[in-house]
Amino acid sequence: MNEEATTPPALNIQPVKKPDATWLRALGLMRRNPRATLLPIAVTQLPFAVLTAVVFFYLFNNQYPNAKFDSFDWLSNAPNGIRLTMVLVGAAQSLFSLVGASATMVSVAGLIKSKPVRLAEALDPAFTRMGGLLLIGALFYGFILATAIGIIVMLYFLIRFGLALQVYMIEGTSITGALGGSWRLLRGRMLSFFGLALATVPFGLALMIVTSIVLAIAVAPFGADPGRTVDLVFQSIAILVVGIMLVPIGAFLATCTTIFYFAAKDQSSG
Repeated sequence: MNEEATTPPALNIQPVKKPDATWLRALGLMRRNPRATLLPIAVTQLPFAVLTAVVFFYLFNNQYPNAKFDSFDWLSNAPNGIRLTMVLVGAAQSLFSLVGASATMVSVAGLIKSKPVRLAEALDPAFTRMGGLLLIGALFYGFILATAIGIIVMLYFLIRFGLALQVYMIEGTSITGALGGSWRLLRGRMLSFFGLALATVPFGLALMIVTSIVLAIAVAPFGADPGRTVDLVFQSIAILVVGIMLVPIGAFLATCTTIFYFAAKDQSSG
């Protein structure tokens, strides 16, 4: 009896789809949930963007009308009153930027867990734990200033503690627990986390380019020497524009690092 050779059916094997990069997942999450990811930083940062621009104009136009502001190092050469005021405004803005970023992390954590939270629910723990956020922010700022110990050492600690805010806000640990938790989660993942942080560089460059183009177009009708008042107005507008543009950049960074935090936590516990 002749048996006909049978050809086994072709297997329908689909290529394994690689998971999206963290920054792509962050962009997708922000696109689907703009209110949850942008509002926490917007409500804490936009008032300071306006305040900083107004204070800048008032100081140079009213209080110190002869002070120079058209150089990159104007703050170091400015009168003490300007320096003190701008430093205080900048410090307050930095603190509230931590609050907004932390609230975004809480909001993103809710989205990842399929338990979205309202804006007030995201902001409440951030404001409640503001003292701890201030200490963690001061620690990071201290590492940035302590360049005497070497840039490599400084970067090492900055990256190794890069998830401290997520641990502090999402897990509700103490400050030391947040630093220790970040240290453990980033063991073996430092390069990946550093590369993720670099993903914000194109956004920063785009911010500088857009701001420069907008100001150049706006000042062009006034000629090469528009005068102190006009120049000061547009410098203030530039400060406002930068403050506004920092909202999506900060939200993107907070969203990226929070997604990274959950991925690292799952891998560590798996």
